[in-house]
Amino acid sequence: MAWRKSRCSAAGVGIGAVLLLIGMLSSSVLAYNDEVQGPEYYGPPHNGVVKFRGWYHNVNKLLLHVCNMGFFGDWNSDPSSPSGEWPAGSGIEYLFAAGLWVGGVVYDEFNRPDTLVSAAVYQLEYYPRPDARDVIYVAAEGQPGGGRLQDDDNDNLIDEDWLDGYDNDGDGLIDEDFAAISQQMYSCVYYDTTTSMNANRTEDFHKPLNLMVRQESYAWTSPAVEDFIGVEYKVTNIGDSTIYNAYVAFMTDCDVGPVRQVPTSYTDDMAAFVDTTVERTELDPAGNPVSKTYHLTLGYMYDAEKGDDGDVQGYIGIMFLGHTTDETGRLAPQDVKIHMFRSWSSGEEDPQNDKERYRYMRGSSDFEQTIDPPTTKPQDYRFLVSAGPFARIPPGSSLVFQVAFVCGNPFDEFIANATNAQRVYNGSYINGQLMHWVGSSPPPPPKQRLMPGDGKVIIEWDDYSERTPDPLQGIFDFAGYRIWRAVGWRHESEVPSADQWELIAHFDKSDLPKIDTGLEGIGKYRYIDEDVHNGLPYWYAVTAFDDGSAEKIIDRATGRVDSIPRYGSYSQAMQLVYPRGEPARRTKKVRIVPNPYPWNPSNPAIPPDLRESHRAIGDMVEYERDPSGRRVTFVNLPRKAMVRVYTLAGDLVWSKYFEEPVDPLTGAPAQWNLVSRNNQEIVSGIYIVHVESPYGSEITKFVVVR
Repeated sequence: MAWRKSRCSAAGVGIGAVLLLIGMLSSSVLAYNDEVQGPEYYGPPHNGVVKFRGWYHNVNKLLLHVCNMGFFGDWNSDPSSPSGEWPAGSGIEYLFAAGLWVGGVVYDEFNRPDTLVSAAVYQLEYYPRPDARDVIYVAAEGQPGGGRLQDDDNDNLIDEDWLDGYDNDGDGLIDEDFAAISQQMYSCVYYDTTTSMNANRTEDFHKPLNLMVRQESYAWTSPAVEDFIGVEYKVTNIGDSTIYNAYVAFMTDCDVGPVRQVPTSYTDDMAAFVDTTVERTELDPAGNPVSKTYHLTLGYMYDAEKGDDGDVQGYIGIMFLGHTTDETGRLAPQDVKIHMFRSWSSGEEDPQNDKERYRYMRGSSDFEQTIDPPTTKPQDYRFLVSAGPFARIPPGSSLVFQVAFVCGNPFDEFIANATNAQRVYNGSYINGQLMHWVGSSPPPPPKQRLMPGDGKVIIEWDDYSERTPDPLQGIFDFAGYRIWRAVGWRHESEVPSADQWELIAHFDKSDLPKIDTGLEGIGKYRYIDEDVHNGLPYWYAVTAFDDGSAEKIIDRATGRVDSIPRYGSYSQAMQLVYPRGEPARRTKKVRIVPNPYPWNPSNPAIPPDLRESHRAIGDMVEYERDPSGRRVTFVNLPRKAMVRVYTLAGDLVWSKYFEEPVDPLTGAPAQWNLVSRNNQEIVSGIYIVHVESPYGSEITKFVVVR
């Protein structure tokens, strides 16, 4: 079956496997076949086990959608979340979907070979088990039980209990001794043993390789390491047959552009491959300058100029950072590299079955790279990068490999970010032991609480950052806190952009007694921000920084080696809040803000470049869940109030019962998006508002002016 895209809205709708995905994620319960396939059969589990909607890395500049089905990107099926947005807050997407492929040759009981590939994109051939524990787990460096290369539970074993909700070492404890990596780590397990999703196919019926895949993905927050997401896979053969001549691959469909605003952004992509060597001077853990050389191979995509979506700048690449090697080349590649890069346009070029997918992974030879030339004509491209061959994966054995999603602009910065990803994976020796995935590690953020008030926001937090040693060096290097606030966010993206954040308070360690309440836990420290307006959205984050004793840097101008304090990012702890007054305890106090409402987005007289400046205070940008973006706020609304809006002629326009004058999803005060009960935009004019509550009735009015 050829794969084609059909996008009829900002969210987009696909066909084929995507429809299966949407159906799976929207249904409350899914049936699955109990027939045994291979060592154990796992069909599509209940909706609570499949983790898809709302899951994405959100602590650095690359907002990458994650799930526990073997692929990244939202596949146009989660309009409320970024897919592969970079930089955070821009609304520019760089990924539609990218998924794991594992292929190889197995022999049946009659010694007949069969070429099989288990593919996430677009075949949806990986799923978690129907067990409540088989979900996605979240961790961060510094959390209890997550010490790296440490015996957290004093059982003389190190990092033996994978973060998966199970007691893997049989000691009666769960997830008590694993390795927490980066400032945001997602961990999950899934299998290729389901066949129900394509059980009715004849040409492309899925025959499992019988794989268990452990997946971890990592995001860092410091400036040099905030433009990529690292991923580590452990693929285990849980079947009875050896897998021969195996390849691992990523099939990537990028669709670069403001996809939610311009649905045709996918039509003008370009794809290419880069093989380059980077040399630079770095510092070893002792602070001594050393010369380092990095050999990088990446498949990447970018947006062509002058398409429907404008001239979108930036690049996204997929690179292999590490995998099993063999210096003889007999059992595995001699070094880490991309074996095959292939790019193709949508439609009939999509591989139709396992044998075709395997040919895409293998290329023209097991022994030589096969690299397609750069594309020359903008189209809807996909590309595939593979590594291998791996001579055999016997039953019970595993193949471990590491990849990275990298973004950047311009191209030299893109390559610099890819180099940083390779450096982080290569790691360094910590206390005499080689540790991979070594990024910059500021103190973790404290646990915080936001309390909205009348014209103020109270921020409280605990001393967790002070009690947590550096996760790599083991030293206590905490030096202080910072408080960040984002102003002006109108849902242009799921999170504020970098230019909307501002530092509003800085507390060195010596300043803490001034804000110490004497309490313990959340509430030990308190800061009050009174420079706010009721009913408007504000984001806050409390972050920590260290004294610089654990990391050093070379001053490029002087060549001097300096200590560098490491600062946590607001993205680690950002929370949304709406300041608001207490509910009214009597009538005759309800107000509508703004009044008059000054602007209607449908007014064609307002030029597009002036629309933002003509927005009413409190309006949001139009987006999937709120296509109007407009809103008025009901101030001083009592609890348990029924609000009805009428025209001057007495026609009911809209009504809503507010149990509490706060939106349960956003925390916003009671609001209305100026869309009638018939789902139509209201017109300009005078409207009568009737409020009925336990305190009585009240009538007021407001005006809409085009």
